[in-house]
Amino acid sequence: MSYQTLDTLPANTTIQFIGNYPNRTGLRIRKFNIETEPNSKSKLKRSEEKSLLLEFNGSVLSKVEVSVIEEDVQIEQKSKTIILDNTPLDEVLNDMEILFSGIEGSSKINLSDLKNEDIKPERNNFKKDFYIKFLLDFHSQISSILALQKNQGIKGQKNMMKQLNQSLRY
Repeated sequence: MSYQTLDTLPANTTIQFIGNYPNRTGLRIRKFNIETEPNSKSKLKRSEEKSLLLEFNGSVLSKVEVSVIEEDVQIEQKSKTIILDNTPLDEVLNDMEILFSGIEGSSKINLSDLKNEDIKPERNNFKKDFYIKFLLDFHSQISSILALQKNQGIKGQKNMMKQLNQSLRY
């Protein structure tokens, strides 16, 4: 959030800052994946949007929201899953809320409500198979964004030095 503007982003990625620079209170990173018909690139088959919202109270992380929206155009089915953690820095990992809406309606469940038995560890499987993979994916996305900003910044500095050198030739 220390960048005033972002010059370059990875493909199919957007960033929305919450608040105005330098007093921003958060950011939302969105990734899009669009699948088209193999024989017709202009015909949409399915789409997916993943987003990560990070909100801060000062410099302390105060809220994490994970969102996945999937739509299958062929069968006209859309689903949305949101995972909220309003206390991301506490030691309790099972206080996250999971909200789901789809063709059959919507529901809300706390992560602590999922069973975690030896035979069927639903809670651990959810964390391992979905949540951790999602966070790792966005960690690599954020690393890519930072690397692009660093490279773009170096390029901008080179252009500025080149322009200064040319201005000395008058």
